[in-house]
Amino acid sequence: MVYGIWLGGIVFITIVINVLRLLTTPLLNRWLLVGASGLIVIWHGVLFDFYDFHWSVLLLIVTGLVCFEWRGMFAAIVTSWLLVYSQSGMLSFPLLFSYFFFGLGAALLFGYIKQLKRERSERLHMLTGSSRQLNVFREVSFTMQDTLDLDRLLQTILTSVTAGHGLGFNRSIIFFADPEKDSIYGVMGTGPMSPEEGFQIWEEITRQHFDLQSLIDEKETGTSHDEQLNERIRKMRIPFDGEHVFRQTLDTGRPIHVYASITDDPVLRMLHAELQMDECTIFPLHHQGIPYGLLVIDNVVNKKPITPQKIDGVRPIAEQASLALHQTTLYQRIETLALRDGLTRLKNHRSFEQDLDVLFRECADEELSLIVMDIDHFKQYNDTNGHLAGNELLTRLASVIRRSVPDEQMAYRFGGEEFVVLLPKFDEVEATHVAETIRAAVLKTSFTYGEAQPGGRLTLSFGVASKHTLRHQTSEQLIECADQALYAAKSRGKNQVCR
Repeated sequence: MVYGIWLGGIVFITIVINVLRLLTTPLLNRWLLVGASGLIVIWHGVLFDFYDFHWSVLLLIVTGLVCFEWRGMFAAIVTSWLLVYSQSGMLSFPLLFSYFFFGLGAALLFGYIKQLKRERSERLHMLTGSSRQLNVFREVSFTMQDTLDLDRLLQTILTSVTAGHGLGFNRSIIFFADPEKDSIYGVMGTGPMSPEEGFQIWEEITRQHFDLQSLIDEKETGTSHDEQLNERIRKMRIPFDGEHVFRQTLDTGRPIHVYASITDDPVLRMLHAELQMDECTIFPLHHQGIPYGLLVIDNVVNKKPITPQKIDGVRPIAEQASLALHQTTLYQRIETLALRDGLTRLKNHRSFEQDLDVLFRECADEELSLIVMDIDHFKQYNDTNGHLAGNELLTRLASVIRRSVPDEQMAYRFGGEEFVVLLPKFDEVEATHVAETIRAAVLKTSFTYGEAQPGGRLTLSFGVASKHTLRHQTSEQLIECADQALYAAKSRGKNQVCR
């Protein structure tokens, strides 16, 4: 019967305490637990006539230790000793010492358990962080391997080290290194200019539930918040051979962790003044000894310290980015060789055909004109002066054409001594004026052995055709009509423009 009342009292106290703890703060919850332990001890003493009361108070000591650590334990020991004294009327100092030894043993056991929990939590945190880094690295690797477009590649690199779905840094910036032009220059960045802007951006990203791939796609649409940052960094240009932290990073090939606000380095002073950058880490982007650039990261918003573990997490991304930049650069060089004439550096016949097809579709309701030009008496020039002189003539003539047209990207070497120019949104009259401009520029230019040509100078003949004059609206018909106009110019005495 007594045991039933004792258990019933414990259950009642437990229910009351659990109801109250839901309505109070964590501190009050601890006090409630200590108070409940005291009530249980007293309830035990009342029911059992305080038999073995000096053992039941051990519950109070353990509760004090759990709730308030060392201070709670000492207070509970003294309180327990006084409670026993109030019932027995004897001050037993051996009992007090036994309580202290019990509390010490309980504290050591409690500390050991906390240490195990802490180590387990740290291991779990490390595993979670490593898993996240591996997921980011895997997703970024797939995206990098899937594109050879430089802008998308840069967006992927930058987004992968920022954002909640990346490695979590607030901001990242890429600089390119060009030893041939003795320059390191800003290319692209992602992140806020200030903490206030950063909080606004993160609120929007959270609201729209962007994942890593969605953030990359969103930035490609041109609707990102990075315009002000990119405008600022694209104006940054640093000498390649200067004494500064960028060159030091490229030379050592290792990341450098610095504080921009407490240094005399000119580059870091610029970053601090222009971008409010303080603590930052600079990663080299190089592959097989070729420096491609630098990746700069910082936490401008939350000011979280950049730890060695965080730096190690970015290293694989930087190395993968270096390899991807190397592959993209090689691809662009191959593409340039495939679409550019090796002698004149103008676009070649293949590039002309591709651009003409695209322009025919884009200018469906607009005008498109074509100029075809041919060097007069070029065979005679080659036979007389040799092929080396002929190549020099073609190179010099390409420079004249490039300077004389509205857009040098629309000038092509069609083959041999023949060149063409595409003029979107130019009608036949306007295209004729461009042809006359080129013809006049050629006449004013001094060419080697040009005085030995018929008439005492080097000349060109031109044929002009426009889309709106065609019987059949096809690219083949446009080329055929321009060729016919060129033949007409040749037959009429050369050195003239026909349309």
